Amino acid sequence: MQQNTLTTTLGFGTAEGGGDGVIQDLEVAGRLVDKHLSYDSGFPSLLDRLRISPQGYATVSGLSESDYPNSGDARSVRHLHTTRKLDMQCNCMMGLFPEINRAWLTIDSDIYVWIYEDGSDLAYFDGLHETIISVGLVRPKAGVFKPYIEHLLCLTTTSEIVLLGVSFSQSIDVEGNCGMHLLPEPLFSVPTDGSYILTIRGTNDGRIFMGAKDGCLHELVYQAEDGWFSRKCRKVNHSRSVISNLFPFLAFSEDDPINQVEVDDSRHILYTLSDKGTITVYDLDSDGKSISRVTSVPHNNIMNAALQVAKTVDKANFKGVVSLCPISTSESTHIHLVVVTGTGVRLYYTTIPLNGGANQRPSQLTLLHVRLPPGYAANATVYRPTKVHKALYSHGTGVLCSNESIEANTVWTMSSDQYPYHPTLAESQSTHTVDGYVWALADVTPELWCSAFSPPTTQHQHAPRQLVLLSANGAHILTFQRPVDQLRQLLEEFSGAEAAVVKDFFTAMTPAQACATALIIATDPNRQNIQVAERATRALFLYGANIPQAPSTPIPPQMPSYYNFAPTQMSTPLPGPSVHTAVGQDTQFSPFHNALYLYLARILRPAWSTPLAKEMVVEGNTVLVSTMTTEEIGFLASQVELLAKFLVTNQGGAARFQPLNTSSTNVTMTRYIGDRSERASLLALRSLLDQALEVLRLLAILTTHNLTTITSTMQKEVKEQLRAMTLRDLVLTGREVCRSLIMALLDRYHGDNASADAISERLREICPGLYRIEDAKIAKVNEIILAAKATSNKAEKDQGFKEAVALCKQIGHHVNVNGIGSQLASGGAYEGVVDLCLSVAAQRDPTGLALHYYKNNEPTDDHQGYMAFTTRMECYSVLIDQLNQLVGSVIPTPASPSVPSRPGPPTPPPSTLPSTDATHYANQMMNLIVASRDELAHVTLYQWLVNTNRTDRLLALTSPYLETFLTRTNGQAPLNHLLWRHYERNREYFKAAKTLLVLAEQIGDTSFSVRVEYLSRALMCLSSCEMNTAPNYSDFMLHLEEKKGVARVQLMVLHALKSEGAGEDIIAQLNSSFLTLTDLYEKFAEPWSLWESKLAIVHCAGHSEPQLVQSIWSKLIESELEKSRGVEVDTRVDCLASKIKTLACLYSANPSYFPLEHIIKECEIRSVQLKADTSWVVIALKGCGIPISKLISIYHKLYHSGDSVWEVERSPYHLLGVLAHLITMLIDNSYSVPPQQKRALREQCLDYVAEYLTDLSASADPMAGIISANLKTCQARLERFV
Repeated sequence: MQQNTLTTTLGFGTAEGGGDGVIQDLEVAGRLVDKHLSYDSGFPSLLDRLRISPQGYATVSGLSESDYPNSGDARSVRHLHTTRKLDMQCNCMMGLFPEINRAWLTIDSDIYVWIYEDGSDLAYFDGLHETIISVGLVRPKAGVFKPYIEHLLCLTTTSEIVLLGVSFSQSIDVEGNCGMHLLPEPLFSVPTDGSYILTIRGTNDGRIFMGAKDGCLHELVYQAEDGWFSRKCRKVNHSRSVISNLFPFLAFSEDDPINQVEVDDSRHILYTLSDKGTITVYDLDSDGKSISRVTSVPHNNIMNAALQVAKTVDKANFKGVVSLCPISTSESTHIHLVVVTGTGVRLYYTTIPLNGGANQRPSQLTLLHVRLPPGYAANATVYRPTKVHKALYSHGTGVLCSNESIEANTVWTMSSDQYPYHPTLAESQSTHTVDGYVWALADVTPELWCSAFSPPTTQHQHAPRQLVLLSANGAHILTFQRPVDQLRQLLEEFSGAEAAVVKDFFTAMTPAQACATALIIATDPNRQNIQVAERATRALFLYGANIPQAPSTPIPPQMPSYYNFAPTQMSTPLPGPSVHTAVGQDTQFSPFHNALYLYLARILRPAWSTPLAKEMVVEGNTVLVSTMTTEEIGFLASQVELLAKFLVTNQGGAARFQPLNTSSTNVTMTRYIGDRSERASLLALRSLLDQALEVLRLLAILTTHNLTTITSTMQKEVKEQLRAMTLRDLVLTGREVCRSLIMALLDRYHGDNASADAISERLREICPGLYRIEDAKIAKVNEIILAAKATSNKAEKDQGFKEAVALCKQIGHHVNVNGIGSQLASGGAYEGVVDLCLSVAAQRDPTGLALHYYKNNEPTDDHQGYMAFTTRMECYSVLIDQLNQLVGSVIPTPASPSVPSRPGPPTPPPSTLPSTDATHYANQMMNLIVASRDELAHVTLYQWLVNTNRTDRLLALTSPYLETFLTRTNGQAPLNHLLWRHYERNREYFKAAKTLLVLAEQIGDTSFSVRVEYLSRALMCLSSCEMNTAPNYSDFMLHLEEKKGVARVQLMVLHALKSEGAGEDIIAQLNSSFLTLTDLYEKFAEPWSLWESKLAIVHCAGHSEPQLVQSIWSKLIESELEKSRGVEVDTRVDCLASKIKTLACLYSANPSYFPLEHIIKECEIRSVQLKADTSWVVIALKGCGIPISKLISIYHKLYHSGDSVWEVERSPYHLLGVLAHLITMLIDNSYSVPPQQKRALREQCLDYVAEYLTDLSASADPMAGIISANLKTCQARLERFV
């Protein structure tokens, strides 16, 4: 069944304005992006920067000045005071919910939640009757609660655990915040069973873990319905066994309260920290659904392990553990946990062996590195933190809160964001005083979808890292500066790009990296930052226009700070002009050029090498879903668009600025602007930006309109291709897939003209390169075809199909002939299919190169001809496919016999068309093709008829190109088996005879009987030919007759050898070609003693030497008797008689080859030897048509010859006995003798008998008396013979 989809009608022509040059430019730019991505991925990992060996030997840092090279303030601080006075004398606690940007406060049994930035949106809950002792905000499990419950607020008292539902209103205020609502009634409430819960921590998939004062880890398990053995909500203790829970007195363990529970959601590992500093590791399994205890490390072990590494550090610095900070897989694959001590020392741990794979489950807790806080260097100018009570480590940023005084806390901040290229861990550090005691701190930097990459590569996407510190005086937000923030600040404060500090920034960060950072500012669309953007643009050309000198020493791969991209080879250009050919080998590019590619690589990194779609099972069906949301794709598209606009706006703009350290601006700028390689590379970048922008915009529209629904109607092959495609594939080589997606999108809105037209117009606006005018016309064609198929009015249907074909013929180079042809055929418009295919073929090969290529036997060096021929064949294949479908409807494939599924008459097989209609359409298509003047279309049709064994239909065609097709060789044998029939059908008998002779004589595996048949047919054709119409008619006729005579002999030899059991090689040699009589005699008849064949050979050759012929007959008679040895004599002589009769029919007319006298003599001798009946020879010869009178004369002659052989055989009167029998036969058959010969014959026989009696009278042999009596009887009867 034909699919009514635009996907099947998509054109596969070259893009408008495209071609090989554009494609090659995209490949050049794509390779450069790949190389910059590879460079960006070369930053040293955290494991490398901590200098940890593969064996896992622990290291120490923080003792050198280079570990904290900058003591300046690398952050900005905002103090956000609360709007209400807090009575801290009550039983209260404070904390942060960073997931929802809120702070919380408990006062006795009440809890208050508000937005910490401005103190707004206050929500509270006062439904508890006891003091709240712990608070936690977690995500709910999927499918347990209603969708509007987005979070769960877990509150614990000394007697119960309560779960409250948290929802948010749909309305958004001016600050972009949604109103928070706490459900008045608890969702669940369970007793604590005496457990004093101190801390609560949830996982991303909704599990809730709690640390208790008794040192146990509990989990609050909840579900939608009660189970057979479980309630909806219950508390489970993971630290004690079932027996310990039933009999608490058996648990002989000292209480060690759990103060902190942390979960690494990226690895599904849970950590707990006890009041005495013991760290316990739990494995939640790879799916996060279970839990098992892995190991527990006491504080003494932690301290001793750290002392073994940092031997020069006082032991007191490792006392007291204040915080556990898991490290996600996005930051490090091998380092899993950071432990912060009371003096600010950071201990880096792993839970797996380093020499194993990263996917191992936790099995240990091993120290890898000791990082000392600032102040431990020999000449440090800052003091060390001492009384740290709160600490946080997140994505390379560390915060220590020290209670140095009662009135205020001192906050230390350490961040490595300013030193992303340093081979070892270097951090900027600063201190700040916060009024009051810090109750909580959290990282509130929004997590983006591309957060898995290092900060330098994502600073254009990420907001600056922000940490919130909460005290009784309010919230304090620390914002850490990224390199782009530092550069923006420098450009603002020092009013220009020429400032020395800006130059120092570019020098310290390297020009290419600094230029990539400046591009973030230069492409900022915010109008308030126009002045800063212009300064950043100026800095780009000031510090990035010059090509740096190549380093004299090799660049170590672990030191990307010396980055200077210079590809060794850009591409292998194809013939034809294109900008990419200007990019040569060993090309040095400016930092500005490299920064453009580097920045684009960083923009596209999240999707460049990631599949754009993935398979998911929805309601039992496997569907494709996008791996990115519409917002994520739109963000990428906006970033690419900004970079493209910058490149267009500043193309050649370097001439406005003067690079530093140049004595001749004109010379340098001339080189920069006029350098062919760099300009070619930038033009390639322009092409890549345009293409990437169109692809991203298209993807955004597709995800908006539900990619799953759009792809559900696409062909399986296209879906498989899309599933494996990355953004790189789609941008560089995925034009056709993009167009398939466009057509599938338009298919979704088929019938809704308003929506389809709006989408089509929008596509033409945002991606004109992917959705061309031709594509829009193809979409219109599809609409027309579908409308025509839907109507029942035949005139309107035909008119619609004609209109669609006419529109397709206008864009023949872009039409998918296969798809359109299938659509037309499904509506019965086979005339349109033929018209479309032939017209498009002519448009794509207007000069007839394909026909020239075909007529010249398809030379391998004619590439243009080959391409034209292939293009035409693609069009003609559509015709052949439709003919195959129609023929399949006429002749359904017989099914295997099977038991019917229901009683009654068999169900007819389904078919697309009735048999009569299919036959009609097939004949219609063939007649239209034959009526055209497209010779290659004729040839394609002829070949299809030959391949499908429809030779009668082929020969019935009347076409001027048929004879040429049948006589064409092209390295293969011509179709002579059809050619002679074509000649015969057209009454060209002489040509038919000539062709048949060629068939008969061709070397090959044709059986010889068929060759003989060909010769016979040739003679028949020649006999039908008028003599005056063919030259050399007589000679040719004679040649054929001679050929046929020899062929008959060869066929006789062949049959004889088969009966003799000759080998296959002998038979194949006789079948392969015509042989001469000499070869037949010498190579086959003589070696194999084929006496009958020998006789036929000498007869055919006209070689009548008596001695040879007689010898052959003697051997023949002897051979025939030898074949029947072992049977009765009568049977043997009967076989010989039968053979003589057979040969007599062939040769008796020519005595030279049928020596009757010799044959009689040989047979009679064998008769005497076998003691056979004396009459069998004469009876056999009489059956051959030889007159009795002639036999009497020959026997009489033999008797008178006096041959001694009869004496030797001891039967001297054998011939007289035969003669007596012959005379008796003559008398008995007197009616057969003509009357005029009877008298003479009677007199002759009487004379013979008298002579014989005289001879016998002198003999005393008893046999003589018997013969004499017979002769006397004959004599008496002859007297009466009248």
